[in-house]
Amino acid sequence: LSGGQKARFQLITMLANDPQLLVLDEPTNHLDLPSIEELEMALGGYSGAILYVSHDSYFCEKIGGEVVLVGG
Repeated sequence: LSGGQKARFQLITMLANDPQLLVLDEPTNHLDLPSIEELEMALGGYSGAILYVSHDSYFCEKIGGEVVLVGG
């Protein structure tokens, strides 16, 4: 499986358990653009809380919610 396919499988597995909180560390790392777009759509329809760390400012804007910037 490619990196994007593995990431999609992991996300599907996580969401299938209907968690109340997702903790994601750099979720867009090593993903191609179509995979990032799929991730954004999946997280956009998620009703629980999401705590994530990302250096991808575009991704942060797309996901929305409350954003806390740390460091420079």
